[in-house]
Amino acid sequence: MAIQNASDLLVYAKTASAVAQVTRIRVLNTDPIEVPDGGTTGTVKIDNITNGSGEVSDDISTAASTNTGSTVLAAITAVLTSATYDYIDSSGSDQTDGNYKYRDFTNGKGTTPNEPKPGIVPTLSIKNGTATLNENAIIIEIVTPGSSAIFDPVAFSTSASFSTNMDLRDVTNKDSGGYSESLGGLRSFEVSTDILQSINPDVPLDGTDFSDKLKARSLVDLSFSDRIRNILRTNLTQSGVDGFLLVTATQTNLQTDPFSGSTASKIENTSTSLNRLQYSVSPGRLEDKNVTWTFFAKGVGSNTSISFFTERSGGTSIVPSEVKVLSGTHTSITSPGTASRAVNGLSTSTFTRIEVTYNNFDATGGQPINFMVFAGGDPSNQTIGAAVIISSWQIEFSPEATDYQDPTDITHWQGNALVSSVSFDAGVEDNLTCSATFTGTGQIFPNGLGPELIGDTSFDLANDGSNPASSWWQIGGAGASVIEDGYAKIITIGGTANTFLQKTGILTIGDYYLLTYTVATTPSGAGVIFLEDTWGTTTNISLINTPGTYQIYYRAGEADLTFKRGTNPTTRWLSSMSLKKVL
Repeated sequence: MAIQNASDLLVYAKTASAVAQVTRIRVLNTDPIEVPDGGTTGTVKIDNITNGSGEVSDDISTAASTNTGSTVLAAITAVLTSATYDYIDSSGSDQTDGNYKYRDFTNGKGTTPNEPKPGIVPTLSIKNGTATLNENAIIIEIVTPGSSAIFDPVAFSTSASFSTNMDLRDVTNKDSGGYSESLGGLRSFEVSTDILQSINPDVPLDGTDFSDKLKARSLVDLSFSDRIRNILRTNLTQSGVDGFLLVTATQTNLQTDPFSGSTASKIENTSTSLNRLQYSVSPGRLEDKNVTWTFFAKGVGSNTSISFFTERSGGTSIVPSEVKVLSGTHTSITSPGTASRAVNGLSTSTFTRIEVTYNNFDATGGQPINFMVFAGGDPSNQTIGAAVIISSWQIEFSPEATDYQDPTDITHWQGNALVSSVSFDAGVEDNLTCSATFTGTGQIFPNGLGPELIGDTSFDLANDGSNPASSWWQIGGAGASVIEDGYAKIITIGGTANTFLQKTGILTIGDYYLLTYTVATTPSGAGVIFLEDTWGTTTNISLINTPGTYQIYYRAGEADLTFKRGTNPTTRWLSSMSLKKVL
């Protein structure tokens, strides 16, 4: 998508860096466990434990040997630290607050303390196991809500411009034949914009007053972009990608989407309630805005209903202003609960687009906001095995839905800049026009992507010592995969054979990357190829098999870029591969 005109153009700035969620667990110092018939010990269960891969586990038991706050808290701590939660206080000592003992935790990205993983995680929940907790025995608080790095629009421009420049170095000499000769010198970029602002003191400037940035000489991380309507950063609906989490249900990815791609997924119930796929958003992005959430869905087999609702982490639901069907088949819209809604009579062959609107969104309390969908007409009364296919989520700040915007189609340029000038022109009423110029301090990156990380993107270089080692693709495992004739031929033989294609040591664990790959031939065999160890050390992303070029936005769980076959034999030919870091 190209930038079309000034009314569609915005300048974005990073308004908040990624923040790790800090959870405080308080336990009554004396007798947190009831004492029926003289019993004072037992187990409690912990829900919503998130590991380093973003996977969520429930009903994790922990045993207390004595009935004191310190013992119960220590037992809970042992479970959390084994799931990569870290102490805020590296000593792990208890803190006292009145009648309670407490500790603060972050969801860690590794096993080393004090390496918190930025981003939203579900709020922990602790419930009875074999032990029965006294009333208010355990209190869980979110001290700091987690969030991802956020780019928000700061220039709702009436005009804007972006330019890149390169100085020339004169290298004219007597052999130049009377013509001047030059070589490239220093390069720079500049962004200029006019911003319509309010000067009413009751209406804050909301980050568009750049005078403070000019005074402090501080860097601004800017993105010059077409209008971004969809706040999701991925076109996939897979658990572990961006802010998606799968709870209880199972998921089958790479299903056909409404646009003839393969970005949809099927979610299937494994229990009788609250099996779901959810997407979490920082509350500050939604507070008091008009929010519209849309997604596509179709039924599977005998299930032709989908239900959904939104809540603050911790269980406070948010009632939608309106729910309607924008396109496709349905028979009715029902309300199985106060805030939940269901669309019934879905087709099992074509998609239905559903719109959910929230006027003046209430994000009170600072808890992450979860948008959740469920297979079946009632989240609290689901059928085991019932499934639904969902695709193409969009959350936008608008009182009504616009056409679906694929986040991978947005064109933008991103880089660090200093505010080099700010001027104000008086307007009428309570408005003025602020003109700001941003001068780049380094390289400008198309679409916010760093340089190419793969030395051999077209599989042309042999691993024979004639090329730099950093360029080689490595092949290992049983099987007969080869790099030849401009193809990576991933070939496996027999039911137990294994093989992989790998570039070693080119990733930074925890950083985000955009992988672009081209499938050259129709696959043979029943097996699949995985992009291994993403979003932690256990999550694999299935590669699309049909011919075409595809992109995957993901977080590295290890330093090696590895493509590995699944459990069944398969043959795949890839003709190109590109990897760039997302800045």
